[in-house]
Amino acid sequence: MVPVGVALIGAGRWGLTVASALSKLENVDLRWICELEGERLARAAALYPRAAMTDRVAEALADAGVAAAFVAVDSARHHAVGIRVLESDRHLLVEKPMALSTADAAELRATADARQRVLTVGHLLLHHPAVRRARQLVVEGALGDVLCVESARLAPGPPRAPGSAWWSLAPHDVSLALHLLGAVPVAVSATGGAYAEAGHDGVAFATLHFEGGRVAHIHVGRFAAEKTRRSVVSGTRRALVFDEVARHGCLTLHEPGRPPEEVRTDAVDPLLAQCAHFLSCVRRSDASGGNAAHALAVVRVLEAGARSMRARGTPVELA
Repeated sequence: MVPVGVALIGAGRWGLTVASALSKLENVDLRWICELEGERLARAAALYPRAAMTDRVAEALADAGVAAAFVAVDSARHHAVGIRVLESDRHLLVEKPMALSTADAAELRATADARQRVLTVGHLLLHHPAVRRARQLVVEGALGDVLCVESARLAPGPPRAPGSAWWSLAPHDVSLALHLLGAVPVAVSATGGAYAEAGHDGVAFATLHFEGGRVAHIHVGRFAAEKTRRSVVSGTRRALVFDEVARHGCLTLHEPGRPPEEVRTDAVDPLLAQCAHFLSCVRRSDASGGNAAHALAVVRVLEAGARSMRARGTPVELA
């Protein structure tokens, strides 16, 4: 099998994590690493000496051997860099959120569709074995009628950089709620702390309203006492708990009057699974294998939530 030539754009902490995952997969040729910061680029060169280094995206995309690009730059640059990749007729995996506006996210999707390129957004939880099993249990009706999803994602200590907890942390849980409920909400209401300084909210609470009265409650925040990544899916018969930081089983079923039941899941690395799936789609030129529609819906919810925060919690409908 001919290796897939790839370029990695962005060599920060997460970019190097992606590079590490790519190095563990077969038939992948990491040809270029692109990074603006010299210190980061030097670190990447030491770790991956077989890859060519550059601070110019155009140089990497000029290589005819590059079939796909992994984009791990700051969220504000996802759209601009992603468009350059797609317009060069390369397949694209860009980290979440897809963009910082619905209009920009829609343009990325339209460009990928027009050029028949695979567009995948790094909603990593979709590849988590516990989430895949949770979705299966929901579809099978093991919980009864699902009424509510509740998620908390809290990070201890100060943020690594200024920015919005809503836009940086909530994409995980918005994606999870849409995936588990198999629907897009009709409205979003949200409030945020320290939102007076635009784009620097440190905490946010949101309710996603779905048809039929179902809801998803999301709490994200920084400066927390401890790391929390926990979601509860409540149904008329049982509740399902997904705890990403649990020491033992991260997926448990709860039924009134009975002890919790651990749900066994496959031992799969979500990042490896995500990269492998994307590259498989690239090999087949299967543009339908991406998740652009889901990622666009996530951005619509995030944008509606941000508007609701600015309106002090007034619900915002999704068109």
